[in-house]
Amino acid sequence: MRSDSCLLRRRYPAGDRGSIISEFTVFVVPFLILMAMFIVFCGRAASVSIDAHAVAAAAARAAADAPTPGAARTAATRAAAAMASGSRFTCTATTDTGQFRRGGSVTVRAACVLPMAELGIPSIGGTKTAHATATEPIDIYRAINQ
Repeated sequence: MRSDSCLLRRRYPAGDRGSIISEFTVFVVPFLILMAMFIVFCGRAASVSIDAHAVAAAAARAAADAPTPGAARTAATRAAAAMASGSRFTCTATTDTGQFRRGGSVTVRAACVLPMAELGIPSIGGTKTAHATATEPIDIYRAINQ
């Protein structure tokens, strides 16, 4: 009569022990690394889009508080530069002052550019540009210098 351990040894030879760990390492770990890189890429792309909307809104608020159309363009540009100063992206603001009067509005279009090469993902280079537009009303009860 044979013991159970002899049957187990014959059914599962010792040479296959640990093979699942090596297969897991070879096939699954690179896939998980690629998934993590993709999540970082998507997060960066979403972040620059959100930041572009924030820059456009801040620039429009600054432009609406300015006393003249020229000062509005300057204020919007400065606000966009200040919002992007501590981040990895650069923003430019284009200001439309065609409705710059009491009760009118000012519209700012922001374009924020994020370099993607710093992510370290192979074959992903270049830049991601996000565009946003914000319109801010001009107060009726304030003086406007034309």
